[in-house]
Amino acid sequence: MARSTAAGIQYHGIAGASAECEAAVIRLVQCGGHIVHARILSHTNRHALLLTDAIGDQIAIKSGFSSGYGGTGCKALSFVLAVLFAQDIEIDECKITQAQMTRLDRSALTSRDLERCNEGPVVRPSRWGDEYIAARDLDRAHHGKLWRQFPSVLPYSVIDPRLADLARDFWDRPDHCLTVGYRRLEDSVRSRTGLADHGQKLFHAAFEPAKGKLAWPTPHRAERVGRRELFTGVFGAYRNPRQHREHPQSDTLAEFLLLNHLFRLEAEAVPFDEAPALTEDAADRRGA
Repeated sequence: MARSTAAGIQYHGIAGASAECEAAVIRLVQCGGHIVHARILSHTNRHALLLTDAIGDQIAIKSGFSSGYGGTGCKALSFVLAVLFAQDIEIDECKITQAQMTRLDRSALTSRDLERCNEGPVVRPSRWGDEYIAARDLDRAHHGKLWRQFPSVLPYSVIDPRLADLARDFWDRPDHCLTVGYRRLEDSVRSRTGLADHGQKLFHAAFEPAKGKLAWPTPHRAERVGRRELFTGVFGAYRNPRQHREHPQSDTLAEFLLLNHLFRLEAEAVPFDEAPALTEDAADRRGA
């Protein structure tokens, strides 16, 4: 294969647009890209990134980053490098030519360009940790606080199928979706048990460890009690205030995922007479 052929890698971001390039890195980290190496590609005070994943595939992030002066490009470079550092991703830097940077920004790196980006001499001494990352971002990386700037994302892969329609509409109507979801969970338990109760009373009766209508396939009393208390606790702490306040205080996404976990637990429960016989050992007695 001729070295002048296209490199054939992915490109993300928009040259000169720091917000888009920062968002591209966050998406790759947040959505499980399994990045293992990041190389900063630098020409004067302009910077791009070449990311390598666990199987060796590479992704170029265009030159939306900068250094040497205040501005959004510097802030974006500081933030994404702190994020990569916090993920224990190996980081280094090499210099490239203006022509190579231009081809990268046009999604047109050649195989020779890519070879030089990968094999070019690493900048020594390393300057990215001292010069490119602001102290505030480094401090947040050390204390696990960088993720607070990540956009909230619904993890669809773990959403119970019975909440699929609500998950789809969640960002438009979070309060409505939560309210309907709580009612739907109660309806499901009433349908399975024949009970006519509501809320905490319903779950307390349905999942009573020794004589309830439903039970989890574990013989340990403490586990059954603990799971039942999850239902009653969530309804007491979140569902009830939502029913009586116009603006309940909660992180709606976290609450939706908590509700989703109750749906998953409810799906695991079996009719009481199909569950293992209840046992009670010393650990169960301490946890009951």
